[in-house]
Amino acid sequence: MTGNQKKRFVGAAACLLAAALPFGMYFGARALSEIRFDAALHSVNDAEVQYREGLWHFNNLDVRTQQLYLVLYDAMEARKTETDRVSFVPTEEEFAAAFNAVLWDYPLFCDLVREECTMRTTAYSASAVLSYMPSGNARREALVRTADAWMRSVSSIDKNTAAQQLHDMLVRTCTYTEAPGTAYDALVCYASDSSGYALAYAYLCREAGIDCAVVNGSVSVGDVVGEHAWNVLTLDGETGYTDASWNDTAFAGAENFIPLHGYYFLSSDEIMADHIAGSDPAPKAMGDTQSYYEKKNLRISAGEEPEPFLIALLAEARRVGSRFVEFQYPADGKDLHGVIAAAIDAVNADAAMTAPRLRSEYKCYAASPAGGMTVQLFYEE
Repeated sequence: MTGNQKKRFVGAAACLLAAALPFGMYFGARALSEIRFDAALHSVNDAEVQYREGLWHFNNLDVRTQQLYLVLYDAMEARKTETDRVSFVPTEEEFAAAFNAVLWDYPLFCDLVREECTMRTTAYSASAVLSYMPSGNARREALVRTADAWMRSVSSIDKNTAAQQLHDMLVRTCTYTEAPGTAYDALVCYASDSSGYALAYAYLCREAGIDCAVVNGSVSVGDVVGEHAWNVLTLDGETGYTDASWNDTAFAGAENFIPLHGYYFLSSDEIMADHIAGSDPAPKAMGDTQSYYEKKNLRISAGEEPEPFLIALLAEARRVGSRFVEFQYPADGKDLHGVIAAAIDAVNADAAMTAPRLRSEYKCYAASPAGGMTVQLFYEE
């Protein structure tokens, strides 16, 4: 081989090497990237499911979805428009589960435009792009101010009484609508669907130091089944279910506010009569959970004669001028209207009582399958 041939050979080899080097670097970097991705993915999959006090829905997620939840929370809390990346590509179901879990656990995040929040993925990782309402920060601030004002009204009472009072205030001020809502819609705008009621009640209870979570599922009314949200809360070591939207006046068919507690602090057996939880974020409330009526001694037991109970109840209502009485009546009991009419006659026959007499007319609102009801009373002039 001549000198010139050697030079041409070395030059050609150098050119080939130079051309191959980028490909080698690319495939080498890709292999290294895949190794790092596999290591990160194994790290996620091998991690243990976390438990965090009070994060009811977070605790129901698997490891991958919990990691996505945490990066979503960090971004939502700071109102960032894009999350940190996670070292895997979530499915649409995982993204929806994590996204919804954050919103159910944190009712304060009432400013997101859900339909505009999407995932941005690569072959190895993903992030979420978040969209907020233009006045979103003002919504959060208004929700906090409103809740703070409500807290002042329950700051000096025990948690049992506070939970009921917050429920009654929410039912009194909010009006049920079909439009999907948030805690902001229920507390600041006074109108929402069941989601807004449940988010608002969870937020208020937590601010008052009461364990409370949102339960999402469906309800059945006759042959109609629809999506619905309610709450589960813990009081004095007992766990009960409360559906504030179904305790609302409009649900009972009344034109003005009446107190309803038929769906307040029910056991799992009682709530399951017409509510179906999609995912239950709390230990089930067993049958020995005391409902509102039991705690208030307003329950007529099966087999008990209702007349003496109702006479005593209506006599006290007449004495103080109350416009309503509440009680729980067994579904297999005597004819209710006949019993109430007889009790009104007996109370009016008490000549020793100087308070205005009860009129024979009244309105009865059945409040739950468990037999809870409210009777609206009227007085003679």
